[in-house]
Amino acid sequence: MVNRLIIRQFTKKEFEMDIKLNRRDLNGNENCIINNDALNHYSSLKEKLKINSKKEIYCKLETLKILKEIKDNQYYKFDGYKSFDAFAKDFRLARAQVYNYLKIANAIKEGVIEEEFLIKNGILETLVVLRNKETKTIKKSKQNPIKPLRFQLKKQESYDFYKKNAKFTSFLMDKLFQDKRDLIEEFFKEFKNLR
Repeated sequence: MVNRLIIRQFTKKEFEMDIKLNRRDLNGNENCIINNDALNHYSSLKEKLKINSKKEIYCKLETLKILKEIKDNQYYKFDGYKSFDAFAKDFRLARAQVYNYLKIANAIKEGVIEEEFLIKNGILETLVVLRNKETKTIKKSKQNPIKPLRFQLKKQESYDFYKKNAKFTSFLMDKLFQDKRDLIEEFFKEFKNLR
């Protein structure tokens, strides 16, 4: 059996009947097909996306408040969890995500950031702002205007005591200078006489 290819020639009238014309918008150099149904559907999808993203940020805001309250009040112990991390792990929340949420919740509570900022800018932008503020405060706190005092003690026993109690030593030195200056002057005279 031989397959035959039959070629049929269409008349101009038959050929024109199969052609459909689409409305086109020829503004500028753009040549796009306008379909009102698709355009309306696209607009409704964009609106739904906006609504869902707003709902999503409100859900995240609520989640971070809940996590902060559970952690601060140690409610996770009611279910027998030994740590907050174990609790969060059971809820399939990433550790980094949980602690980012807690960082934001603490910032909101302290008044560093407002809820409106979080809602408008989202989680990531809020974290960037918090990290920038954090680095500024860290830089400020590292700049202590008073330089540390260095001196050498003659006895190992006194060195061990003062090294073990460095904050107490600082307190003692300040307290003696402020309140017992006469005692310091008495010791100073004794020190000069030893030389």
